[in-house]
Parts: sequence; C-alpha cells; structure tokens
Amino acid sequence: MTVRRWAPPVPRIVAMAALVAGLAGFSFFHNRLVKSTPADQSAVATAPKEIRLWFAEAPEPALSRVALMTADSTPVTTGKVRKTDDPLSIAVDVTGAMPAGRYLVRWRTSGADGHVIQGTFRFSVGK
Repeated sequence: MTVRRWAPPVPRIVAMAALVAGLAGFSFFHNRLVKSTPADQSAVATAPKEIRLWFAEAPEPALSRVALMTADSTPVTTGKVRKTDDPLSIAVDVTGAMPAGRYLVRWRTSGADGHVIQGTFRFSVGK
C-alpha cells in the first residue's frame, strides 16, 4: 500500500492570492470625487449659484444626481445635472433660496466602468 502525502495545490493558491490582490487594487481605480465647489466643510459668505463636482474620471451626467438640502433635510431647488467645460466635472444650478445656515450635498454618479459611486459633503453659508 502506497501512502501519498498531501501537498497544497500551490498553483491554485497562488492564483487565488493574485485574484484577491487584483480585485483589491481594482477598487482603487473606480471613479471618486476629487473636489467640489463649495468645498467640503467650507464656509462661504454668500449662497452659491451652482454646485460643481470634479471626479477622477469623467462622470456620466445622465446617470448623475445631485441633491442640496438644509441641515434639517429640507430640499433646496436645483436645476438638472449638466456637463461643464471640464469633462471631469458636472454641475447643478441652485435656484432655491439659501439663507444663512448649514447645507448638505448628496451626490451619485457613474464613470466609464459603470460602477456607481455616491457620497455627501457639507458647507455653510454666511457663518
């Protein structure tokens, strides 16, 4: 009777490790918010006429949403998401009243890879 010793399937282990490392690295390359106007946690003297967002890769305006609201979640009226002169940014015009106070911007978009990303940032007016 021949006794065989178990040996780990090295090629399979190496392949799985490479796949996991590759997937972890891939998530780094998804689109992400680079900057905004107004900036996160900023204080502006007067209400902005537009909210503008810049991303690491070109966002798809048709699949993008930008909502502006007061600190107590009351919506502030904005226009539709539109392209800008910079292919890496989108913007919405602010058409509603913005008295002094804190505001929240909630955004969602998709880049060329189809991966949906979303986030929020805050700023204040007149404080």
